[in-house]
Amino acid sequence: MNKQVKLECFCGKLKGTLQVASNKPSFHVECLCCDCQNFAAYLKQENRILDKYGSTELFQTYPSYIEFSEGSEQIACVKLTEKGLMRWYASCCNSPIANTMSSSKIPFAGISVKLMKFESETEKESTLGPVIMKAFAKYAIGSKPQGSIDRFPLSFIPKILTFMAKGFLGRKYTPHPFFKQGTPVSLPKVLNP
Repeated sequence: MNKQVKLECFCGKLKGTLQVASNKPSFHVECLCCDCQNFAAYLKQENRILDKYGSTELFQTYPSYIEFSEGSEQIACVKLTEKGLMRWYASCCNSPIANTMSSSKIPFAGISVKLMKFESETEKESTLGPVIMKAFAKYAIGSKPQGSIDRFPLSFIPKILTFMAKGFLGRKYTPHPFFKQGTPVSLPKVLNP
């Protein structure tokens, strides 16, 4: 059974929904990498985005499961490097939205859990499932969180490949909330060309 999660930026101008399919692959993760920390710093929202360890909470899903109903003109994009991920945010209040690849044909979006509206932590976990990976802990601020690992785990690669294969076969990259006819809805600003 699918669950619908409300999406809303910090100031409420950008609104939408995320479909969470209980029988489809998706991943509730925490990323401690320096790029996610630098993105939070670029947005000047470290205290709202990162936890005390410098971790960003993400839900990795398909683009076609994300839809915006209000404020899509607020969607902006930045890339930390020319070949880096496209990091989408709401320009009205610098809320993180999601990370995607540079191609609209890749069935992947790592959506920020900070964009999601839940009544409680219990509802969040019952909807998204538990955090199954805390990666790149070598970049942690201070001590490392319990259960974290220093790098991306090789054991996770088969899960990602299966996820991507199912996404390609099911054309889960379309409709894409961040691209129209293959073109980004907002051209990315590259911080470090």
